[in-house]
Amino acid sequence: MDVVKGVDLRGKIVVITGGHSGTGREAVRALSTAGATLIVLARDVDRAKRGLRGIANTTVECVDLLQPASIDAFAARYVQSGRPLHILINNAAIMATPLERDDRGYERQFATNVLGHYQLTVRLLPALERAQGARVINVASRGHHAGGVLLDDVNFNHTPYTGMRAYAQTKTALILLSIKEDALWRDRDVRVFATTPGPVPSSDLFAAGSVGRRPRRQVALGRLVAGIVRVLHITEALNLWRRPKNEGDLYKTVEQGGATATWAAVSGDLDGKGGVYVENCDIAPLVPDEGRAPYGVKSWALDAHVADRLWSLCQKMAGVRLR
Repeated sequence: MDVVKGVDLRGKIVVITGGHSGTGREAVRALSTAGATLIVLARDVDRAKRGLRGIANTTVECVDLLQPASIDAFAARYVQSGRPLHILINNAAIMATPLERDDRGYERQFATNVLGHYQLTVRLLPALERAQGARVINVASRGHHAGGVLLDDVNFNHTPYTGMRAYAQTKTALILLSIKEDALWRDRDVRVFATTPGPVPSSDLFAAGSVGRRPRRQVALGRLVAGIVRVLHITEALNLWRRPKNEGDLYKTVEQGGATATWAAVSGDLDGKGGVYVENCDIAPLVPDEGRAPYGVKSWALDAHVADRLWSLCQKMAGVRLR
């Protein structure tokens, strides 16, 4: 709410994935307060509507990032409507799941977090251009510190699999795609940013990764625990107990976690900029690859050559290319 204070978004349209829970919902709440019209994309429409209850100017559309036809159907409807798209926030994610593959044989985290959002962004590009000053926000993570993209084995066909290593590669990939997309589209007045919410122990992300894999009772329990942490302000208590040595190591509430994506979407400080990684409502510093700083961006997430190779790989894997 501090980020959008004094910001007027009346007449602006925002599309966001995963905007019905956790940090995404807080971004939706703030942008709605500023007057934006929001379209929240979710695979479970009924649950998304319940999560957005009481937040004005929001509608929900069914999009499953693991189903390319679902992405194309929404994007085609939107582009054909003739409306501009001022802000696209690619926020949805699954995290640290066991090794599973989608119908195409692609590793599930890469297919969801990277390919789904790549396809959605490319398909919506005509509407973004129509806005004559659009922003795309790819929500990455500090988790990218755990490793770069395995360009020769993104699906872990040969590399030993761990859920966190696969998650780290997807978040590095989103930063690299932000660099490439911004370079491609800045002349079309579409600027692209990568952000991180920071460490948010009360996020619904952990439960979201279990949907469809674990019994509904376990998923519901995960969401209940996250809700209790939020309501009882346990995050703040954890910081007092941990006594972190620096601000970069603080746990964040969902409101604080949603602030940076919101800031990247609306801040005048980013006018004329793009292709950067944003943290704590500011452009993040580069930190040493071998260091253990709990903040900043690693060099492997800023390599333009790797970004080029990743872009080509996403085009091939998704079967979606720019004209």
